[in-house]
Amino acid sequence: VLRPVDEIALLASRYMHEYGATREHFANIALAQRRYANNNPAAMMYAKTLSRDEYLAARWISKPLCLFDNCLETDGALAAVIVSAERARDLRQPPVYVHAFAQGFHSQHQTMQNFFCNDPLKGPAWVTARKLWSLSDIQPADINVAQIYDAFTPLIPLSLEGYGFCGRGEGAAFTENGNLELHGALPVNTSGGGLSEAYVHGFNLLTEGVRQMRGSASNQVPGAETCLVTGGEGVPTGALVLRR
Repeated sequence: VLRPVDEIALLASRYMHEYGATREHFANIALAQRRYANNNPAAMMYAKTLSRDEYLAARWISKPLCLFDNCLETDGALAAVIVSAERARDLRQPPVYVHAFAQGFHSQHQTMQNFFCNDPLKGPAWVTARKLWSLSDIQPADINVAQIYDAFTPLIPLSLEGYGFCGRGEGAAFTENGNLELHGALPVNTSGGGLSEAYVHGFNLLTEGVRQMRGSASNQVPGAETCLVTGGEGVPTGALVLRR
């Protein structure tokens, strides 16, 4: 039986073979999220910096994935209070609105994972995204910040493609030039995410999305009014659009 990391390693290897992704691209993701965590006092990795050399020299977990391509092991608790927009107006915190949401999975899904599909690199994010954007006045070009499920670094470029931030096979290149960082084209996982803040099965991505929309995040994206929050890629998934 393959471990989840072994399954993602196979997926990453195929992605690297077909589209030219490299470990440097995966490093871009891990390093961007570590820098966010280093400015987030609540993050597990708050006091632990990470250099590119340290990333490239890290021990293998399942090639081509090293230690820093894997999410943290974390105990934690978070909460979200969902009420009507009318009720929210009377509460102390500024309201954050759920603008649209969707769920989906591939028609060929046979088990939890997407690997039995004819094209495992085109996973449930594509199905969910079609439904999500059809229900939303806000589209990918309008998203100011994203919180993308990151149990493993290769899930980020696959999700960037699936949700329409770049073309097929372009997710790895999208991580270049600081695009995922605070003043980049699309700041991603601004609390540090599952890789460097905490891994609580993605719930911290939701709470960070709320903080970004309230303007109270440790790594606040200036003027952010829209945020995408996603579930995992490769498994039956969901996503929502938050707005200020």
